[in-house]
Amino acid sequence: MLASRQSAAGASSARGTDRAGPRRVTVARYWTPFAFLALVPLGFWLGGAWSFLLVGVLPLALTGLDWLLGEEAAPAETAPALAYRLLPYLYIPLQLAVLAWAAWTVAQASTTLLEAIGLTLSCGASAGVFGFIAAHDMVHSRHPRERVAGLAMLAALLDMRFAISHVQGHHRRAATFEDPASARRGESVYAFIVRSVAGQAREAWAFEAHRLGRIGRPALGSGNRVVVYAAIETALLLAVGLFSLRALAFFVADAAIAIVLLECFNYVAHYGLQRRRGPDGRLEPLRPRHSWNTRRRMNNRALFNMGRHADHHRFSSRPYQELEVLEGGAMLPGGYAGVLLLALVPPLWRRVMDPRVDAAMAADSGAPAAIVDGRRAAA
Repeated sequence: MLASRQSAAGASSARGTDRAGPRRVTVARYWTPFAFLALVPLGFWLGGAWSFLLVGVLPLALTGLDWLLGEEAAPAETAPALAYRLLPYLYIPLQLAVLAWAAWTVAQASTTLLEAIGLTLSCGASAGVFGFIAAHDMVHSRHPRERVAGLAMLAALLDMRFAISHVQGHHRRAATFEDPASARRGESVYAFIVRSVAGQAREAWAFEAHRLGRIGRPALGSGNRVVVYAAIETALLLAVGLFSLRALAFFVADAAIAIVLLECFNYVAHYGLQRRRGPDGRLEPLRPRHSWNTRRRMNNRALFNMGRHADHHRFSSRPYQELEVLEGGAMLPGGYAGVLLLALVPPLWRRVMDPRVDAAMAADSGAPAAIVDGRRAAA
């Protein structure tokens, strides 16, 4: 009896140690974006073709480490919430500082064309992957200061309307044909990008016009956030253009690359998954099976738990560190980065993903089989 009690006490002590260990290191797992961002100035300082350093390292690191590190057990995060909130708070000003430094550098006559292109691609990649994800987490926050930080990042990427179309549109209509940010089965990523960018712009305007119409205010005025955001972005472009036309070209190209990368993530997030309408015409609730998820450890550490996408749609204002892996979610064959590269080759993408879409929808309707992590299993 005494031995069993000692054994139980030892096990309890070990569990306490395990909990203490993650408490010290769990926040550190999300510092990966800062390491990638540091590669932008490092590549330029190395000179020449090294300015493409981030462009080469980022996809290799995300896909390779996803494969090497495998899947996460999704433990509960135990560090104080403030420690987690500091990460996007820190990342956004650092990303903005790197963008400003890169624009100034590109404007210098001593910067070669090769280095300018490398800086533009590298900054666009870091902003499109990590900058947008940090801004995304912030604009969903209930705290005004965090939303302002998110808007500042979006302004630098010329995409402030994302704060309207994503929060008010996508989170209501995800996995439906009415949502421009949800990809349809068989649609290529290239066709989706065009449809999504144009559709979300129209959607943001429609939301604002409707909001203002309900209180008797004109749509074309200072009360319209789309108008205000457009004015801010225009002023920013004019300021950069007055400084240097080369810096302006960098700024516009950087924003375009970042937006394309964001739309690639949007493409993957709900590809082919559809919510059904009941006999009364009402949409079924958005469920875990309507979002593509991943448990890949590197993916979720580098992308602020983006792979726990279903839980983000369940509680959109929930901070990234509190997102959970939900049972019943549609699972990607890998991390978002690897699958995104697959999407660039539409025939290969459809060959891999369309059967998974069909299986997910069949399981949803009670059909006998589903594909889970590449294996057929009873639904």
